[in-house]
Amino acid sequence: PDRNAGFSQCDPARLYLPLIMDPIYGYQAVNVEAQANNPGSLLHWTRKMIEIRQRHPVFGVGSYVELSASNPSVLAFTREITKDESPWGEMDTVLCVSNLSRFPQPVELDMRRFEGYSPVECMGGVQFPAIGELPYLMTLPGHGFLWFQLNPPDADGTEPGACAERTG
Repeated sequence: PDRNAGFSQCDPARLYLPLIMDPIYGYQAVNVEAQANNPGSLLHWTRKMIEIRQRHPVFGVGSYVELSASNPSVLAFTREITKDESPWGEMDTVLCVSNLSRFPQPVELDMRRFEGYSPVECMGGVQFPAIGELPYLMTLPGHGFLWFQLNPPDADGTEPGACAERTG
């Protein structure tokens, strides 16, 4: 909240571009200090998305496979990486579902290829119902999206792990 948003001590009239002086969106209200103190801020959301991206190199190097969706307003695809391609020697599959409409949208996804897998939402680690042979149904809010780590069924029958953090 300092003078010139903390980037310069010069006279505000001498700045290359003027600062936003709006009481709602100006630097006095929207700044790193204020965002750091607000767990629901864009800064915290961005940091969380970067953490997810770092945990899943599949977003950068995995193959892209578009899924058949019942709703044309919804884009659904997987990013997949094999054990050989992964820096950790692990297979990783992430399902990305995005609502491109401003209105809430239902969608049925053809997920038969992943029958038995357990989707775990990457932002909060919430486990969703296992994928079966029927189309996978979900509803997304307007312009909403979900990222899921798809955990294969364990050979010993134990519960699959959550969207776990990896160390390299």
